[in-house]
Order: sequence, then C-alpha cells, then structure tokens
Amino acid sequence: MSQSSTNKASSTNLAKSKNNNKKAPARPKQHDPVAIGASLEKLEQELRKLELWGGEAGTPGADQLASKAPFAFDTLEFHQWLEYVLIARFREMLNAAAPLPQAMQIHTYAEEHYRGKWSEYRSLIKLIRELDELITLEEQE
Repeated sequence: MSQSSTNKASSTNLAKSKNNNKKAPARPKQHDPVAIGASLEKLEQELRKLELWGGEAGTPGADQLASKAPFAFDTLEFHQWLEYVLIARFREMLNAAAPLPQAMQIHTYAEEHYRGKWSEYRSLIKLIRELDELITLEEQE
C-alpha cells in the first residue's frame, strides 16, 4: 500500500472515530412558547385530576407567597407552589413575552417530595420533567 493511500485510510478512520464520539444534538437555542404553554396546561390538568388544584378559592395569602425558601416549602404545599408560583409566573412571562430561565430541574425535587408515592404521582412527575426539558436550553453537565 502506498504512503498516500495509508494516509487516506488513516484520515478516513480518524474522521469515522470523531463522528462516533459526537454528542447528542444540542437543544434549541430559544424557547418554544407554544410547547411551554401546552406543557403548563397539561400540568394544570394533572393537578386537577389529582384533586390538588386550588383555583381562585384556594389562593394562598401574600405572606405565604412571599416565602424566600426554595419551593416555598415553609409556607406552601408543593402542589400549591406549582399552581400559584410556577404555573402562574410562567404564564405571566409567556403572556408578556418576557425572558424565561435558561435551565430548570424541578422534577428532582418532585421525585424527592413524592418519594414512596411515585405510583400515585408518576404522571405529575413526568409532566414536570417534560417542562424542565422544554425550559432547559442546553444540556447540564
């Protein structure tokens, strides 16, 4: 085999190995407001199905909503935080075409919160994970 054909073969093998080491396709660089809105709607419907949706009548007081703790765990139940903080704020941001967070991983808290009750809350956790994926623009290392 000639030197040039050996170099070509080596180059071809190198190119193939580089292609095999490629990462998964990158996430889109912008949010899809329609998909996020639909995801929020599904999340609301699941909370209703689980009879956890409080609606206007169940709105927590301003002092409860002002909590600085993560997920307002000191003043709200997790499902209340989903409804009155997460869903409400995301809908406000979408309606105002305001910038959304670049990353979100709420499903990890949901998994921990509902530990031991996963069969009952599996669909809710799945929907939260899907929303996390829609919000997160780049893979987290």
